[in-house]
Amino acid sequence: MDHYLLPDHESRPTVLFFYGGNWRSGRKEDYRFVADTLLAAGCNVIIPDYRLYPLVRFGEIRADAVSAYEHACDLLPADQSLYVLGHSAGAHLGALLTLDRSLLSDQYRSRLNGFIGLAGPYDYFPFTEEDHWDLFGPEEAYPESRVTNFVGADAAPLYLLHGAEDTRVRRGHSKSLMEQQQAAGGIANREVYSGLGHVEIILAFSRVYRSKSAVIRHIKEFLQCESHSNTIEDYSTENHSTLANKNLKEASHGT
Repeated sequence: MDHYLLPDHESRPTVLFFYGGNWRSGRKEDYRFVADTLLAAGCNVIIPDYRLYPLVRFGEIRADAVSAYEHACDLLPADQSLYVLGHSAGAHLGALLTLDRSLLSDQYRSRLNGFIGLAGPYDYFPFTEEDHWDLFGPEEAYPESRVTNFVGADAAPLYLLHGAEDTRVRRGHSKSLMEQQQAAGGIANREVYSGLGHVEIILAFSRVYRSKSAVIRHIKEFLQCESHSNTIEDYSTENHSTLANKNLKEASHGT
C-alpha cells in the first residue's frame, strides 16, 4: 500500500481509499490524483492494492480489504481519525467493512469514523453479469456480498454519493442502502449529482475539476478537514522510503 503523509500528519485525519474496476482491474498507482486532492483538502491518504478476479474470487478480495484496513489501523496513532472512501467496486468493499460485523474485531471496527461511497453497488441480486455468479461464488456465499444484508444501528456513518446519469451502477443502489440503514437506526445520508456518470464522479478528484466540484466540497465537509498545501511526505510500504516535497502525478482511470 502507498501511504501519503502531510507534514503535520499526526493531527490530520487519514482516508483509506479503495479503487474500483469491477473487482477485475485497477492499480493503486493509477489513483495518485485522488491522493493529491485529499492531501490538498488536509487529509493523509492510504491506497492499497487488492487481488483481482479471475485470479481469486470475492472472498479473497474481501480478505485483502480487511487486511488493508487492519494494517492502516496499526500504522496510525490510536486517536487519529480514520475514514474509508471507495469508488464502485471499492465502495462495495468499503461498505462491507463498515457494516459486516463478522469482518472486523471490535478493536478495529471502533476505529472507523465514517464511510464515503462513490457509485457503489450495494443492493444487487440476481447478478447482472454472467461471471459475477462465479466471482461471488460459491452459491452459499452469495448473501455475503450484498451490502444491504448487513445494515445496523451501530455502524459508522455512511455518506453515499452518486451521479444521476450513472448507467453502470444505478443510483437506486445508494438510495436503497441509505433507506435501509436509516430504518435500522443507523446514520446514512446521500447526495445525487446531476450531469455526472459512473466515471465522472471519480474524475471529480482530478486537477481539472476538483476546485469547482460539489463532490469534493461535500467530501471535505464530511471529513471535517482543513485545506493544506500540496507539500507532502510520500511513504510507500513497498520500498520503505520517505520522500518529501514530491509533485503528485495526475492520472485518470476508467471505472
